[in-house]
Formats: sequence, structure tokens, C-alpha cells
Amino acid sequence: MDILIPLLAIVGGLLAASSLIAQKSQDAGQALKKLSPYQGIIGVILLVLGLYYFLFHSLPHLGAMMKYTAGLFGLIMQILMILVGFILSYNLLSDKLLSKNQTAQEKGAQAAKKLISIQIPLGLALAVCAFIVLIL
Repeated sequence: MDILIPLLAIVGGLLAASSLIAQKSQDAGQALKKLSPYQGIIGVILLVLGLYYFLFHSLPHLGAMMKYTAGLFGLIMQILMILVGFILSYNLLSDKLLSKNQTAQEKGAQAAKKLISIQIPLGLALAVCAFIVLIL
């Protein structure tokens, strides 16, 4: 896996947990606040890359990935990328894609509501997992 994927995952995870980080460190909170206008774009990129790597790299080699620590953390990172990417990009996606279909908009809102309640833990988990993938 490219080095850019875990780095992007770390940024996305920290962005998802930015409210908690801002409480702990004002400087880090201000730095993450500068990224917030790009939250939707970062979320779409995380979502697309997470789905791509999960579907085309992990699923065909699932057995081998489960045997090794690096593969297991890579798999977990991809799943977290999909979830955090959906959360971060939900507003952008609902405006562009779901606005024409009422049923899809309602189902998307329900899924987003469930995930937003665990956004901070998911973001922290993604950042930590991506860091581990980076060093393994």
C-alpha cells in the first residue's frame, strides 16, 4: 500500500475527531479547523479509496491478510476509511447525489445519524490504525 494512503487516513481520522482534539490542544484544533472546508472532499477520497482497496485488494486475498499483523491492520484501516469517509462526506454527497431521491436521502440520513454518534472514536481508531500500518 502506498505511503500516501495511511497519511491521508491519519488526516481524515484526526479531522473526524477534531472536536475532541480541539478540547485537548488549541493549536492542533486550529490546524484542523483550517482543513474543515475540505472535509467533504477528504471524506469522498477516503470513501472511494477505502472501497477500492477493500473490494479489489483485500477481499481477493482475505485469507492471507488475516494471517499477518500488517494485513489485518490494513484491512481494519480500509473498513474505517469507508466509515469515516462516509461521515465526513455525507453533507457533500447528500447535496450532490441524494437530493433527487427522497428514499435514498432518508436512508442516508439514518445511516449518517448512527455513525455521527461514534464519529470521534472512529476517527481516533482510523488515525491510530493508519499510523500502525505506516510503521509496519
